[in-house]
Amino acid sequence: MLSGFNTNVVHRGVMFHVQTEDSGRANPHIITHLYHGGSILASEKRGYAERLSESDLTELVRSLMEDQHKALLARLRNGEFDREIEQRLGPDVFGGAAPGAEPANEEATQSATVRAARGTPDASVAPRFGDGLISDKPLDELVLDYLVENARKRKRPRK
Repeated sequence: MLSGFNTNVVHRGVMFHVQTEDSGRANPHIITHLYHGGSILASEKRGYAERLSESDLTELVRSLMEDQHKALLARLRNGEFDREIEQRLGPDVFGGAAPGAEPANEEATQSATVRAARGTPDASVAPRFGDGLISDKPLDELVLDYLVENARKRKRPRK
């Protein structure tokens, strides 16, 4: 069993997580899930039982995993899941962003709650009691937002 791939991606201003895993020789298949807030929105499964006898199985499985992971990310970016996402999460999930639109900068990828906590509230979000302290997001999504922001800070060149 190989370790999987995990990617956080912002699509139309909303953070999603894509995870690809190998189930190993006993269950030879690769599964890729598209998550939002801990809920699976889409899945893709590919078996490789017929290829278990190949000489470099590890490299083959790694390649299959990478291809499947990249393909699901491309489908998300191309808007193939937009209709399902809107049905599952509500018609305003994308906040009126045009299909294919991505945030213009890093600040746009942060949630309104994170911006409010920093003292830079989003003008389009009406203030309410607890802004910056309480979030409607599930804990796993808040943790992902926090980890992504810290990773960005580490990548920035220090002056």
